[in-house]
Amino acid sequence: MNYRLFLIFTLLFTGLAACVEPYSVDFGSAKEYIVVDGVVTDMDGPQIITLAKTNPEAENGSSEFTQTIWTKGLSTLPLSNAKVKVVVNGSQSFDLTETDPGSYQLPISFKGKVGNSYQIQFRTENGKTYESSSETMLPVTPVTRAYDVFNPTGIPRLSEYYGEYTPSNDIYLDFDDPVGEKNFYRWQWTLWEIQKTCTTCNQGKYYLFETENGVDGDCFKDLTLKPNNIFDYTCEDLCWDIFYSTDINIFADTYTNGQSQKDKMVARIPLLQSNPCLVNLQQNSLTPNAYRFLKLIQDQAVNSGTLADTPPAPIQGNVVNVEDKNELIIGFFTASSVAEYKTMLWRKNIKNAAVLNQLFKTVHNRDPILEERSPERPYVPLAICKNSRSRTPFLPKDWKWTQ
Repeated sequence: MNYRLFLIFTLLFTGLAACVEPYSVDFGSAKEYIVVDGVVTDMDGPQIITLAKTNPEAENGSSEFTQTIWTKGLSTLPLSNAKVKVVVNGSQSFDLTETDPGSYQLPISFKGKVGNSYQIQFRTENGKTYESSSETMLPVTPVTRAYDVFNPTGIPRLSEYYGEYTPSNDIYLDFDDPVGEKNFYRWQWTLWEIQKTCTTCNQGKYYLFETENGVDGDCFKDLTLKPNNIFDYTCEDLCWDIFYSTDINIFADTYTNGQSQKDKMVARIPLLQSNPCLVNLQQNSLTPNAYRFLKLIQDQAVNSGTLADTPPAPIQGNVVNVEDKNELIIGFFTASSVAEYKTMLWRKNIKNAAVLNQLFKTVHNRDPILEERSPERPYVPLAICKNSRSRTPFLPKDWKWTQ
């Protein structure tokens, strides 16, 4: 998925489950801000912390937590070549490796543990040193039951194809809140949808070519085509697009300590097509600091907009410049225990909805424009599904073909 589409989904998915409208704050174009996005979990698999900086030549606005700064027309710039480490319990440290620009990965065997404290420290290429507060990973209770309900007016203003509302599958769950503990929760989701169109070329055509690692493919500009010419290319094999929630959906047990939570709506999964999809719902523990940070943003999003309200303002996270505490650092680093609930949405409960079996059209609001064969190009190649954070050619774990 290109940045423009990622930005659209980021802004439109923001606040869905929490029923909070996204807000924006102009910072101006003359300053650069560091953006930190990091959560240490007790899950298996690679754990990534991202560092970025806003483009001082772009018009910047604040969003929330994992996409705290967005730019109008331009993406944030990765903060590369930093020396990054995570410190455990104030003593043991783990160096991170930059796997992609601005993406820093903990050792593959690293796995957080409930009760341990975690802190990020990093030094930028220009010699500035930053560190977060120490965050202790708290336990999280498991999900005892979950189910989905079709909602024909679930999400406003998501896809032009549907018009005013995009239908959704709303997920509800039950869990038992522990007695005698202060617990803070956040819910997030990851969605895998089968995609049939893998590449779009603007004023160009798609070609396959040999590399040291085998066959690869890419778009190559063709100046004989008009600047606004677009060709889309069908995937050569099975391919899944991956979508992530970006909403603030949090809960504190202040008034319900020790009570069982029943039928709590925690996610709205957009109906992008009627084909079955896989959803990974995560019930996360939050530290008190992380909850307060998110609650401030949530309250600001709800309360801004009247003359009596304080204008929205960027909120300082828990990362500081060691030498200059007044520098505004956007984002938050924390630790979270995770209880997963994975389920296939078979979407057999859809009623009275104009449903597409083509994910591409729902996202792009148009049908694919396929390159036709010609005497000059009798063979039009199929596109390779390239593995990335937003797409995978590999069968997702727990995917099922039949109910």
